[in-house]
Amino acid sequence: MSQVIGVAVPCKNEEGTLRACLTALQRQEPPVARTVVVDNGSTDSSPRIARELAEVLELPEASISAMRNRGAQQLGPVDFVGFVDADVVVGADWLRAALAAAADGADVVGSRSLPATDATWVAARWAEVERHRVHDDSLLWSQHLLVRREVFEALGGFDETMRTGEDADLSARARALGYEVRNVPGMVATHHGFPSTLRGFLRRERWHTSTPGWFARMNPASRSLVLATAGWVLVGLGAAVVTAVDRRPRRLRWWLAGSVAGVPALGRVAGGSFRHSVADGTLLGLWSLVRVSRLLPEAVSRARVPSTPGPEQHHHEGAEPDGDV
Repeated sequence: MSQVIGVAVPCKNEEGTLRACLTALQRQEPPVARTVVVDNGSTDSSPRIARELAEVLELPEASISAMRNRGAQQLGPVDFVGFVDADVVVGADWLRAALAAAADGADVVGSRSLPATDATWVAARWAEVERHRVHDDSLLWSQHLLVRREVFEALGGFDETMRTGEDADLSARARALGYEVRNVPGMVATHHGFPSTLRGFLRRERWHTSTPGWFARMNPASRSLVLATAGWVLVGLGAAVVTAVDRRPRRLRWWLAGSVAGVPALGRVAGGSFRHSVADGTLLGLWSLVRVSRLLPEAVSRARVPSTPGPEQHHHEGAEPDGDV
């Protein structure tokens, strides 16, 4: 019996990639039964392009989670719900690979995206780092994703209270309920939305740590990297204090030398040339530092225990980190 597949495509001002995104979905085998573009108030030609190639649902004030959830509702009675961002172009065998994994027992499937062929070094190297860091316990992202309809409904869809990180949260909740979440390398897709500059990269990573609980949702290896970076930062701060007090910068120099040497060592995660290791290490270091900058203030705040317990202390007990996912 053939499976009925519907795909929701959240979109806002993506005229540069939307046509390629929708055309790629039209060429899938087996064919996608329904495609709904959920437009978030685009001011470019995205709505016109969407109407040429798909159904359109306009939600100008909705969050990204609400856009995906309403898009899934609009699809109606399908067997699988797909989510593909408007700046993502899936490969010719994307759906075939997804359904093969589903036939093998998977309930939620996706994969890490590839960068565009004309991507800058920031986008190209970070995509490579992400691809090499993926493992069996990795959470999936909604750049491109396929979910059994009954599983999506059992989960209650994406959490609309979350500012970001709602995709990782969906697969985490799926695992907690016993559903199989699987990374499927055969689900090839190109993401044109990777940050192209270091400034954009830092902005995105701060955005990714903007929802409380982001640290707890990270996989153990990523948490370990952030904690190791935090420890190294504290060592550096200690060396700086010693230097300021006794006017002997030897410890600080050793720390700086270790930091420089550690960049290419950290970047070996994705392999490749020494130049790639330096680039990858730089991005991973920045990625970790953004998270440390979120964690350390919270850790200091929690360490300040008032000498006399009072209402204010009780109010802050158990408060979640003030961060972004």
